[in-house]
Amino acid sequence: MIYCRTILIPTLLFQLAIATPMTAGAENRCDDAKRIAATFATNPHNEKSKDAEKQILDYCPDGAAGYFVQGLRAEREARHDDAIRNYSEAIRLDPAFPRAQGNLGLALLEKGSYDDAVVELTRAISSDPDPRYHQGLAGIFGKRKLYSLALYHYAEAAKGLPSDPEIPTELAGLYQDMGKGDDAEKQYRKALRISPSYEGARLGLASLYMAGGEINRAIAELKQAQIANPGNKEINLLLAEAYEKAGDHKAADYESLLAGKQRGVLSDERLRRGDELMQAKEYAKAAEEFKAALREKPDWPAALIKLTDAQTAAGLDDDAIASYKELIRLRIGGGDTHYNLGVVYERKGLIDEAVVEYKQAIHDSPGNGDARRRLADIYALRGNHPQAIEQYKELLKKGDSNPLLHLKLARAHLSAKNPQEAVTSYQEAIRTAPDNLEARRELAALYRKSNMTNEAEQQYREILRINKHDAEARNVLTAIYVKTKKYDDLISLLQEGVELAPDDPASHYKLGLIYEFKKDYNAAEERYKKAIDLKGDHAKSLNALGRIYLKTGKINEAKEVLEAAKKADPGMEETAVLLSNIKDELSPDTPRFSKKYRKAKATKGVKKKSKKSSAKKTSKKSSKKKATTKSKATKKAKTTKKTKKN
Repeated sequence: MIYCRTILIPTLLFQLAIATPMTAGAENRCDDAKRIAATFATNPHNEKSKDAEKQILDYCPDGAAGYFVQGLRAEREARHDDAIRNYSEAIRLDPAFPRAQGNLGLALLEKGSYDDAVVELTRAISSDPDPRYHQGLAGIFGKRKLYSLALYHYAEAAKGLPSDPEIPTELAGLYQDMGKGDDAEKQYRKALRISPSYEGARLGLASLYMAGGEINRAIAELKQAQIANPGNKEINLLLAEAYEKAGDHKAADYESLLAGKQRGVLSDERLRRGDELMQAKEYAKAAEEFKAALREKPDWPAALIKLTDAQTAAGLDDDAIASYKELIRLRIGGGDTHYNLGVVYERKGLIDEAVVEYKQAIHDSPGNGDARRRLADIYALRGNHPQAIEQYKELLKKGDSNPLLHLKLARAHLSAKNPQEAVTSYQEAIRTAPDNLEARRELAALYRKSNMTNEAEQQYREILRINKHDAEARNVLTAIYVKTKKYDDLISLLQEGVELAPDDPASHYKLGLIYEFKKDYNAAEERYKKAIDLKGDHAKSLNALGRIYLKTGKINEAKEVLEAAKKADPGMEETAVLLSNIKDELSPDTPRFSKKYRKAKATKGVKKKSKKSSAKKTSKKSSKKKATTKSKATKKAKTTKKTKKN
């Protein structure tokens, strides 16, 4: 049975099957199926390919290879969602399946999921440099104007598919977008050498020649395309447009009739198709249709307005600027046209030009709030705060009570060093939008800077009312309560913090500190222990718990937790000091007296020593005095005796 299946696949696979004997095990059969899937040609019209697909599904219908084949079949039938799902499942079952990754990338490309397609195609070519994957990447990078990458991948695709006219045709289109007409023409000619009847290359050349004003050459190429595909009405329409530009109205009428259109409605048809493309968000293609309509009916206001919209939406800023200037020349649109041109200028970073257009828009249409708002924002960004304030006030005068305008005005006043006016504007922003966190946060900061602590406290309370998880507001409010000594409010705030974050040791630690400060040692001990339960090496909580134990006379417990705190954070100074005090207290060479007693004893000793020294000095002084008195008495006695003798 296995032999019968094997003879149906190509010779290369047959040899592979002989070299690798199959087993009855499902796993080995899936491996065989994957080897077939990695090498067979996916041509649905090739009998060998059909047989190979059937064999894969027989061997491993629920494996990676089986899902790969199901993805192929879905892709052929343009069921892109099914293809993506099957390829993704194949990759899930076997991540090392580059062919599935590459085909998934191509399916995503067809769906327009360019970012995901780039990821899958890039992964695929690292293991399987299939030229189709390079071509897919080149197309994506070309659309995104990443020209160097697109050129590289087109070159790699051309190496693998040298006889495919589609690749040089796409490359020619890329060169056309880059403004390299000569290189584009060379690539179109290369595609026609590969396949002289290739319609895409003919139409591309015609487009290139039309853009360059070479109408006759464009007509020649379109005729060649028409010979290859006479039933293509799109070619008839392009020929009608070319003949119209060449001034051959009779030929243009004839081609229009062949396309099923009557002359006179061709431009309307272009406009209709452009509208459809705009709805489909194919903005660049829509712009081409509107251009074509304008070529038939120049200075057509409706077509020109639609063209500027399409060019702006497509990001064709330079073209849009030219079209807006044409509208201004024709005096179409008034202030709105100047405003739209200003938006494009601003998007390109041409701020001075944008300011000019916004001013003109306001001049022509004083009620154009969008122009005034953008002008005010530019002034604020550039630091021209008085001008910004003026424009914001004008907007507010018009009755626009948008809280965002009040907020921007407040910021402008603050930057212009008008704090009182800023406070007023912040308050108005909050009045119109009470839950505006930005306004409340900035107003609270301004109050703090102005030493208006009570007002700042009120704003931070409101912030926490709106968003109780706002950590910044909670921290600032904690600091305010500490500074103003509102300890009961602080305890309530910290308790709320513990409830919001019961698994955060820092919340318990902070609450413990305030309990300790209020000398509620039992409550403090409970909080510190909870913090340590949550995080065994929370050094601050260990240290604080040791401090509590010392205060409550639990020396041994204090020593234990302080040693743990030292281990958790060897650099914590308070821990070292507390441990040192404990060692002094527990030293066997000294009695266990308190620190206060030792200090008092030391003071008493100094006083006693000082008293003895004073007494000794007094005794010496007294002895010296007695000796002096005795000497004087002896001297007087001798003098008296001598007098008597005489």
